Amino acid sequence: MTQNIYVFGHQNPDTDSLCSAIAYANLKKELGHTHVFPARLGSINKETQFVLDTFHVNLPVLIKNVKPQVSDLVLTDFSMANENDSISKTMDQIINHPGRSLPVISEEGKLIGMVSVSDIIPSYTDAFSKSILRDNETPFDNIIELLDAQIYGSLETTTVLGDVYTITEIEADQKLSSDDILVTVQQSVYLSRAFKTGAGTIIVSNTSPDIPFHIPDDYKGAILTVTSGPFEVIRLLCQGIPIKNYFKKSNLEYFMTYETIDDVKKNMLTSDYERFPVVNVDGQVISTISRSNLIDFSRKKVILVDHNERSQSIIGVEEAEIIEVIDHHRVAEIQTSTPLYLRIEPLGCTSTIVAKMYHENKVPISKPMAGLMLSAIISDTLLFNSPTCTTEDEIIAKELGNILDLDINSYGEKMLVAGSNLKEMPPLEIITTDMKIFTMGSSKIAVSQINTGDFRGIFDKLDNVLWEMNNLCQQENLNLSILMVTDIILGGTELIVAGENKKLVDLAFGLHPGEFSKFLPGVFSRKKQIVPPLMNASAY
Repeated sequence: MTQNIYVFGHQNPDTDSLCSAIAYANLKKELGHTHVFPARLGSINKETQFVLDTFHVNLPVLIKNVKPQVSDLVLTDFSMANENDSISKTMDQIINHPGRSLPVISEEGKLIGMVSVSDIIPSYTDAFSKSILRDNETPFDNIIELLDAQIYGSLETTTVLGDVYTITEIEADQKLSSDDILVTVQQSVYLSRAFKTGAGTIIVSNTSPDIPFHIPDDYKGAILTVTSGPFEVIRLLCQGIPIKNYFKKSNLEYFMTYETIDDVKKNMLTSDYERFPVVNVDGQVISTISRSNLIDFSRKKVILVDHNERSQSIIGVEEAEIIEVIDHHRVAEIQTSTPLYLRIEPLGCTSTIVAKMYHENKVPISKPMAGLMLSAIISDTLLFNSPTCTTEDEIIAKELGNILDLDINSYGEKMLVAGSNLKEMPPLEIITTDMKIFTMGSSKIAVSQINTGDFRGIFDKLDNVLWEMNNLCQQENLNLSILMVTDIILGGTELIVAGENKKLVDLAFGLHPGEFSKFLPGVFSRKKQIVPPLMNASAY
């Protein structure tokens, strides 16, 4: 089965992160990669929702981690028993099975128990009785398979409903039920008596498979002919009963396909069992696994866009196979076990790179994809006001605007305002909507940014915002939390600071002792105007 490849941006996805993931996944599909899908790592902000609604694009699936799961294991053991399988068939399977136990499944394939040698042994010591097949609701298929029987006529039921007799215990003129089974031998005197009993099923032993068996015209039941002798037939009939009354039905240990391999390892170490069923979300058993299976698995395949730092990516990214990175940020500490396609350009927006790749591959850009990529460029460059904006960003944006036949500035202002009503946003949402965590020297720093046309709205709730920032530092073990409130109309950013290491901001941006905020005119870019000065300051 072809493995899915997920394309996603960083945690707390912004417009560029999400739109680049969707547009790049679409490009891969246009190029014939059918199992590539966009994804997101968290909730989206109001601006991004406005973009998706405007261009009628569905929200990508949310994924929380890419740690290897049971579904990624290479499964090789598909042995299992059906609850109606015979004692004999199940015993043969168990003896030839490494774990000496098997999952038991229902007719729908769902896990209902486990069976081992010790569970079945008692059935071999049970005394034979006339009603043993009936009492255990034995399927006729079990009998036919065990006896390797040829059938003449037709069976009226699929399950044994009567008792079992041998011809030697039948008295003269004794009548049996049409549900009963009679075991006889291929001798005319015994056959004649057998047909007169009225038994619905007659098992004829010591027959030759090469010689056709003749059934009297007036006999309406079924004949099973077998090569075994009568005593062997009786012995095999005992082993034909189903295992439904013998297997373990409680305290089952199994693993779901969505469980992580790390969790499976922990559970296996504390278990008395050696093999465990693997069950899908519908409750159906798909395989069994042991400890040895846990070293053979397929890593999840991912494509990172708009980031390349592990701290900004999904949980378990270090255990996944990163096959591509498309980004416009600094190169950080992401490590890969195999070579990959890496494309990082010093542009204002990842979607600019993605749009260039459409051109390079001669893939036409549809209006929805053009809308997403244009919106991403507008968002990341703050409508071309950010110092990270390049001539290429502006050229690509103009091309995308022509595809959409819209006024870029008018649309851009509406989009930026749609996601920036600070009065309606809770303080925690303001901080975490677009937050990235950086490690600078010995400091762990969160830098959040909110773009707004409602700059003054932040001061109506400043105390609550500061409380949430300080609380975030405690909860996430941060040395510093910085919030950028960026207003393209005023032409700058209000920098709000919380945390124990404010001295770093004092060095980088000249805050005075006791100050917790400062307006920085002409500052729009976290990547180019905030992070580099902080990194330089952390070196002192």
